[in-house]
Parts: sequence; C-alpha cells; structure tokens
Amino acid sequence: MSLRAVFLLYLTYATTNAKIPEYIKVCKRNDPDLTGCIKNSIELLRPKFVVGIPELDIPAIEPLHMPELIFSRGGAFKAMGTNIVVSGASDFVITDLDVDIDNMVYKASLHFPGISFDAMYEVDAKILSMPLKGKGPVQANATDIDGKAVIRGHKETQNGRTFVLFDDLTLKLKMKNYQIRLENLFNGDKNLGEAINLALNDNKRDLMNMFRPHAEEMAAKVLLERANQVTKHFDYDELFPLE
Repeated sequence: MSLRAVFLLYLTYATTNAKIPEYIKVCKRNDPDLTGCIKNSIELLRPKFVVGIPELDIPAIEPLHMPELIFSRGGAFKAMGTNIVVSGASDFVITDLDVDIDNMVYKASLHFPGISFDAMYEVDAKILSMPLKGKGPVQANATDIDGKAVIRGHKETQNGRTFVLFDDLTLKLKMKNYQIRLENLFNGDKNLGEAINLALNDNKRDLMNMFRPHAEEMAAKVLLERANQVTKHFDYDELFPLE
C-alpha cells in the first residue's frame, strides 16, 4: 500500500532542518523521545498527505490509485485487476515504530480499521476448485488490517552530492475479515454469479492466503517508488543534519 505512505514519507523528513516546508515538524536526531516525536509529527502531517503535496511529487492517498495487479499460480490460475482505487489508507494507527537513522533501517507496525477497493477484474480460472470466469467491476471491503513493514536504504554520491536511496521494502499484511463482490461473472448469469460470490465470501481464509503475497509485493513496490521520489529532492546533509 498506501498503506504505508505517510510513515515512509515522514521518515524522509523527520530529521531535517534545511529547505524543509514549514508544515513539516522537525525531529532532532538527539531527541530523547525521537519515536514519540515522529508519531506526533505524522499525525500533524496526515491532512497534507490525504490531499497530496504536489511540490514534493507526493500524490494524494485518498483515494490511492495503483497500477494493475496480476495474480498467477503456475499455468492453472491467472487473474488481473486494473484501475485499482483504494480508500481508507489514511485512517491508520501506529502501533509500533523503530527508527535506526544511522543504518537507514526503519520498521513500523500499523493498524487500519477498514480499507475499500474498487477495480476492474478479468479472470478465467479455477479458485478453490470452483470455475471462475468473467470481466467487469469488483468491489471489496477489508476490516481490521494489521501491517508490518521494513524499509532499508543507503547513501550514494552523484555529481558531488550525496543522496539517500531506498533499496528494499518488505511488507506483511493481515486482515481479519473482508467482503468481495464481482460483477458480470459468466457473462452476467445472475444465479451463477450470486452462487460464486457467496462461495468466495465463505472461503475467506483460503482466498486471503492465495492473494495476500501478490498484494504485499505490489503495495511494497509502489511505496518504495514513492519514497525514492521524495528523497531525490534533498541531499543527505539536508535530510539528516547533525543538529
């Protein structure tokens, strides 16, 4: 996601005191309560991230638009989602935060009360031994989502300036419940479509285990790209001053 956008973007600025917009609250590296300062600053920044910050190339996270998402399992299963719109990503609670600025390793745990998804789907496969074929809109609502993420980076010198580049982001998601509905299954066959939708919602654990790795990978890729879009604006001394 976005599910991690606000956390990642704030960490980019958390220790800055040069060329930083006034709406960003600076947290000093030697702050005895650095974690608490960052949490408070994220809360103050939340309204800005909701609508986006164009001057920093940061798009709005309400709603969050994602590229296509392809699910596959060998040659027997393949499904695709496009025009994905995610709502609710800004309504999160930070449950744990660990910041290692010197080694550029950041870890966070978040909780989202609920997130909704709207997209276009295309599938022709078997899921849980059920035939599934169709193309059209899909809507889903997930609740009680917990996320854990780790992002790692390094310093790199370019044209005499040292920049921060993030190399890797791992994301793990858990959701307690969801509801999903696919329209236009089997060329609009209402009875068969209703039966399949009912079965999909009755086998939630198996479906979540099937789709979660793909969703985690795509969300991590999007968030890593956005984090690096931000760091390109400032060199290392601006991002991480000594005082």
